[in-house]
Amino acid sequence: MVDLLDLAVTAHGGMERWRRLSRFRAVASIRGAIWALKGQAGLLDDVLIEGETRDQRVKLSPFPGPGEYATWEPHRQTIETTDGVLVTERLDPGSAFDGHTRETQWDHLHAAYFAGEASWNYFVAPFVFTRPDFRTEELEPWAEGGEVWRRLLVSYPDTIVAHHRQQTYYFDEPGLLRRIDYAVDILGGGPAVHYPSAYNDFDGIVLPTRRRVYVRNPDDGTPILDAVSVAIDLKQASFD
Repeated sequence: MVDLLDLAVTAHGGMERWRRLSRFRAVASIRGAIWALKGQAGLLDDVLIEGETRDQRVKLSPFPGPGEYATWEPHRQTIETTDGVLVTERLDPGSAFDGHTRETQWDHLHAAYFAGEASWNYFVAPFVFTRPDFRTEELEPWAEGGEVWRRLLVSYPDTIVAHHRQQTYYFDEPGLLRRIDYAVDILGGGPAVHYPSAYNDFDGIVLPTRRRVYVRNPDDGTPILDAVSVAIDLKQASFD
């Protein structure tokens, strides 16, 4: 049987192509119930996401309004104007979520942190899992929607900021990502299930153009479909 991580990397564009790339750029709408719950509804409609494939560094624009943009790195966040004026910054931004629950209200930097961290991890998976500091283990297969998906348990190194230290990735027979299970630490650790779909090829990298995230039932792993927690619709993407 083909190694699952090798299968997934090949299905999403292959390591030969990925190694030649250093940056990504995308236009997306990021919506869902979590933004209203956090007091940030409508903040990330039609946002430009720019980032690096090797380092956790993301820029969101316009954010939070016209003529401004946000930057995100694990150790520092900023909001700046397009003519170079620093509006605000936050050092050690992860600590700003200490004590938060799912209902805790966010400011603009909290929202940019969540969007920046999530976007970076989504764009670099599954390629980043080949790094020597990641650990992966194939689990028993999973049946859902009349299909059987292979599952990969991924353990993240402390050097990478992610939703949670361990996440489970589900891949279909050709190797495309179909589901992710994780807890979201900065949302109080509640279980989530994430469904990517509607794949397109962008500069040789295969990405889902639709992502839907729901609260996950911890008893049987099923999604609770009452509300979409996060909805991401990718409109354009490029790599160089």
